[in-house]
Amino acid sequence: MQFDYKNIHEHTKFAISRQGRAQCVKTGFLAALTITVSAATSASIAQTVQSSTPFSVVISLSDDWGSGACGEGLVTNNSSVKSLWDVTVDLPGYVTHYWNAEISYLTNPYHEGSAMAHAWRVVGGEWNQMLEPNASTTFGFCIDRTQLPETASTDDGGTHMEHPHTEAESNFIDLASFGLTYGSDHTDHEGLVGGRTAITTEALLAYNNLRAFVGLPPATLDDVGAWAFANTLTNNTQAWGNDQVGVGLWYAMQGAKVGWMADNGFDPQIIADIERTARLGSAEDVLAMVVAYGHEGFAGYLTENGYADAFINTLKMEPHYAGWMHDRAHGWLSIENVAIAHDVNHLTVLSHDQMRPFMNDTWDWPQWPALEVSQARVLEYFQSMVVLGDPLGDHLEDVFGPPFENPVAPPPAGC
Repeated sequence: MQFDYKNIHEHTKFAISRQGRAQCVKTGFLAALTITVSAATSASIAQTVQSSTPFSVVISLSDDWGSGACGEGLVTNNSSVKSLWDVTVDLPGYVTHYWNAEISYLTNPYHEGSAMAHAWRVVGGEWNQMLEPNASTTFGFCIDRTQLPETASTDDGGTHMEHPHTEAESNFIDLASFGLTYGSDHTDHEGLVGGRTAITTEALLAYNNLRAFVGLPPATLDDVGAWAFANTLTNNTQAWGNDQVGVGLWYAMQGAKVGWMADNGFDPQIIADIERTARLGSAEDVLAMVVAYGHEGFAGYLTENGYADAFINTLKMEPHYAGWMHDRAHGWLSIENVAIAHDVNHLTVLSHDQMRPFMNDTWDWPQWPALEVSQARVLEYFQSMVVLGDPLGDHLEDVFGPPFENPVAPPPAGC
């Protein structure tokens, strides 16, 4: 790979309180609620099988002033296996602050019409997400009882939120509409600098255009999301809430960003160059790069069918946008025994100056393990997203199948 990075193999881990610990927490136990939930595993794309990995959660409100409260959750792994924890709890208010976890709003269908009508999904941070058997960890939160989730402000992290769109974007759905968490320099709209853009369902259009080019029918967000969950390309083994469609959109974007490259033209640096050109340069220069490095005929296919705009707009999308890259699509699949899927996903994350691929944008460091993966395996991994095949297999050696007409997939359910 064409990089001049220092040969560093030690990693620094940071335990970051992403929302900041609230100062109003006091001692004293006022209330406790114990809830038991179960982890699950996706045995195949078509079937989800419950596992026997339960977690218990004890919620303690340590300070309560009527209109609001602060408290702590104690999560315990009651199983005999090491597991990632992911729990849903009912909280009597709107979460305004949280720490030592990521908390996002969910609608709870099991409590419809009751006083506890909504639930909050809680997942561990990078520093405490894995629990040994019988081990416990804690997270903190503050709630506002006067603020309902349906009418809550949309400028704080971890909540279901929608962003305004321009008139040109009105036909596409923003990934943040499926949920948003913080943790990156480019998570929200204010961080989308240097031509970076939000992830929207325009990426699914570009993705299905590429699938049509290689002779495959259109796929839905659910199709792509189910494939990701079945192949250990997510934080958790079971999809909750909007997870499947959101993860599907994220991986459709990644496949569309990279899967167009020909085997003999692939180099990680080209991905950085074409993303930077899409964001800061001209469409003509982008298409010239597709001619030089892409599958034969793909550039002409884009221009002749009016698909170039969707392709270029997808190249502009920031992978860290809305927090799904770390909070939902953090794949644990081992690749060549030197990296995991999450490391290789960083191919499309660029340095702050947008000159280098495989970067961790928060600290502007390389994603070190990914640099040890062979270039051929990196490309095959991203091609697997396009064909929905084995992430460790070989794909797209022959891309001359007959294109499908009008490769437009239906929108996700409820949209």
